[in-house]
Amino acid sequence: MDAVRQILNKHEKVAMLIGNGPNLASDIMPTWKQLLKSVSNPPISFDVIGLSNTEVYDLVELHSHENHDVKKQVIYKLRLLPERDLSLHSRLMNLARTYDSPVLTTNFDEAFEKSIGAKLHRLGTTGFTRFYPWRSYYGFTQYELPTDGFGIWKIHGDVRYKDSIRLGLTDYMGSVERARRYIHKGEDRLFKGKRQAYWKGHQSWMHIWFNLPIVIFGIRYGIDEVFLRWLLIERRRYLNIYHDAMEVYYLSKGIPEPTTQNLMQNLGVTIIVVNDYSEIYG
Repeated sequence: MDAVRQILNKHEKVAMLIGNGPNLASDIMPTWKQLLKSVSNPPISFDVIGLSNTEVYDLVELHSHENHDVKKQVIYKLRLLPERDLSLHSRLMNLARTYDSPVLTTNFDEAFEKSIGAKLHRLGTTGFTRFYPWRSYYGFTQYELPTDGFGIWKIHGDVRYKDSIRLGLTDYMGSVERARRYIHKGEDRLFKGKRQAYWKGHQSWMHIWFNLPIVIFGIRYGIDEVFLRWLLIERRRYLNIYHDAMEVYYLSKGIPEPTTQNLMQNLGVTIIVVNDYSEIYG
């Protein structure tokens, strides 16, 4: 984990954005395309080559039998079996706890919170919705703001709430529209003032996204990640207003694929290439 630790030491507090990489490295979860193929009923009869994950999900849903609940099957496939080894997840979360770093994850499953026994917390007393539980996190301390310390935030949904899981293009469009209301609309929008303490999204994981340096790993950040790529652009747009540095680091084993590298370089993200996954997960 030396590559992650070096970045954590550069700043007073750094948030982490972690994808499915730890699950794949631990062999406890399938790839997204494997997952989507496994929940299809009837079985997929089309070639998934060249299709994004969102397109595969939408096609699976379109071709499914009328009473087949695809998201319910996804939750079943992502259940944590007792024999699964969560030691890698535990090491990562304990590193984050040591540095008091908030953790954002695209994963729906329970591996991170289960690996350290973190409990569910919520910020605020109003506005909970099972479609967008963006004020909920797993941790050990009740905070006033998401940036206050360590917590695990599920930005693409949580297996506890089936309706929160983002899989299809309609799902991601809904997330973008909700985020746009926080960022660009109303008197309490983010873009009204610099690093506002009490803008509309100040009690959601989005407060972390726009207010802390971020280290990203375990995620390809390819063109499938429509929502995340848009959020990265919005972070750059916001910081440009105040001529602030991007302060985002992307860790990659080997050179990132061109679509990822091009986006990162044009947004001022620092790409750090490692030779072995042990530099991230070891």
